[in-house]
Amino acid sequence: MEILKLLEMYGLDTNNSIKIVRHQDPRLGVEGIRKVYENNELELYQSYQEKDKFEIGDYLISSIGIENCQSLFVGVYKVKDKKSVNGFPSNCNASFKGLAKVNSKFKYTLEKINKYEDLKGRVIINFADRTWCQNAKNKSIKVVQILPKGYVKEFPGYLDFILTYQELKNIIDNKTSNKVWHDTLSNVAGIYLIVDKETGLQYVGSAYGKDGILGRWKVYAQSKHGNNNRLIVLINKDPDYADNFRFTILQTMSKSSLKNEVIAKESFYKEKLGSRAFGLNSN
Repeated sequence: MEILKLLEMYGLDTNNSIKIVRHQDPRLGVEGIRKVYENNELELYQSYQEKDKFEIGDYLISSIGIENCQSLFVGVYKVKDKKSVNGFPSNCNASFKGLAKVNSKFKYTLEKINKYEDLKGRVIINFADRTWCQNAKNKSIKVVQILPKGYVKEFPGYLDFILTYQELKNIIDNKTSNKVWHDTLSNVAGIYLIVDKETGLQYVGSAYGKDGILGRWKVYAQSKHGNNNRLIVLINKDPDYADNFRFTILQTMSKSSLKNEVIAKESFYKEKLGSRAFGLNSN
């Protein structure tokens, strides 16, 4: 099936002017546009362009480049307005500021069409053309795969991921769609790290017992603060503050490890990273 046909089944009027775009920016480093997307900055990113690519009234099928020369569908937008600008605004603190969109000449007002949200982040298409913005009706772009509802992303290895709070919560809440994450995280004890991207402060924690790291992280998914004193303070001030938290693993350990062994290793990392004196650990 073609992506245009799939979206037509969801109500897209193909009589409109429709463009398909693939965002991929080597200026943003290894993680590239995926990090912009995971930071919820993609709409801001695509609204600034160095060349006049969109017209008022256009519908945009938006995607981001992923592995194997494929792209991930992230939404449909309507171009409501455009104006000339001179660069990216200095008062806007986006992660890509100073790296991309520096020489922007056009700012577009884009309206997201919400009826395609069910497909967001789930539809993989075969679109890796060097021309990143094209007339969708002039190009046959096939759907490669539709991922299960609630699927977050592939498990890359214990030490090779960083999860946002929303990603963690979605993984926990959608066990069937993210079975590999549940199986692997429940199979190990270990030391984990939470970084507050707003301040850069770090929290080092440990997980042990029957459900391993998964069991400990379920508490964060439910409470946002994991019953940690300094994180509780942040969440009490702003219930949405957990969106600033990034979760990763510092070291895995066998689930057969004694509690004291795991806690000793946790203490070592707190000392190593200074997370008591300069971070979010209170003890």
